[in-house]
Amino acid sequence: MRMRMIASIVAFALAVVLLPVGIIGYWAQRTVTDSERYIETVGPLSSDPAVQDALAVYLADRIEAQINPDQILDDIFGDLVEQRPQLALIKPILTGAIDSLINEVTLRIVQSEQFQGLWDIANRAAQQSLMAILEGRAGPVGLEDDEIVLDTTKLFEAIQQGLVDRGFSFAANIKIPETDQKIVLLQAPQLAQIRTIYAITSPVLTYLLFAAIGLFVLSVALARRRPRTTALAGGAVVLIGLALVIGLHIGRSTFDNTLIGTPFGPASTVFYDQLFAFLINAGAVTLLLGVIIAVSGWWQSRSALVRELRGAHDTLNSRIASALPDGPVVAAAPWVLRQRRWLHIAIATVFILIVVVGNDLSVARTLLAALIALIALELVSILSMRATQEPIKEVVILTE
Repeated sequence: MRMRMIASIVAFALAVVLLPVGIIGYWAQRTVTDSERYIETVGPLSSDPAVQDALAVYLADRIEAQINPDQILDDIFGDLVEQRPQLALIKPILTGAIDSLINEVTLRIVQSEQFQGLWDIANRAAQQSLMAILEGRAGPVGLEDDEIVLDTTKLFEAIQQGLVDRGFSFAANIKIPETDQKIVLLQAPQLAQIRTIYAITSPVLTYLLFAAIGLFVLSVALARRRPRTTALAGGAVVLIGLALVIGLHIGRSTFDNTLIGTPFGPASTVFYDQLFAFLINAGAVTLLLGVIIAVSGWWQSRSALVRELRGAHDTLNSRIASALPDGPVVAAAPWVLRQRRWLHIAIATVFILIVVVGNDLSVARTLLAALIALIALELVSILSMRATQEPIKEVVILTE
């Protein structure tokens, strides 16, 4: 018995440690390491106005820096400005017109359907580069001075062509420096350690979440006082969900502060929320699941209040069971009574699968799964009670 208690405690402790790691690992496997899912995650950002404006400003600034409108006008007017000084008055107007045109062309391209394809190409390259870096092989972008970068070469080429199409043939000769074509995505000074961690954890990342869930179940199964252990597990899950929510909030603030003063500052929150949408939802769902588990443990406890509530609940179910008309459902009542434990396990398993399996965690889906599970449990309870009532009814009939 003592060994069983120790095993329950160890399983509980391991579950608490693995659950947050499993949630983050599950997100990483389904969002970062999978190219198609990564594109599905960041793809919608290309149509977000804040992201479009930020990219348009960034790209236009790089183009303008290479064009130098003042130098272009000096080349066009030559010595005419000295001969006719009044021409100098219109230079700022023409310079502003060129800048405005560049901004217009850039924003129009960023808002076009063509941009979606260019955005996907750039982000696919970035994701493949990240995976190549983690796996220690060559990729389309690579690592530069401990920085992982997003290559925007295709976007610059589209903008150049847009300017040429508007009659600015000189734009075809623009040479954007390679350093200006790349946006730093991630600082990676500890790359060797990151690669080592990835190499060790990658094969099991997907399964850590399910392992943590299994360990919680094992802990409850081995515990002497299962209701209390269930309630404690729920409390631990609530704390883990709360820590995840707080950590993501701090991460968002840090990310926003890092990009303050850059062209991407206004779009930082949108980008963060989209990339970490799964984890943000996971935090809320984990909190909700913790509450559900804790309430379940409390409902099974022996406190006076719970016993009174359970008594009223059983009385109500017994009346419903007595009122059920004969039919196929009632005929299955004896089988339900015999298989009640396994049916409870099956309902709990289906509930977990509905919540966890899929591309997105959702509070709404969790509540729906909880409602379905509750209805199924009530049905099992009512049919089990009907099965216990059958012999009594038969005796009454025979007596009559």
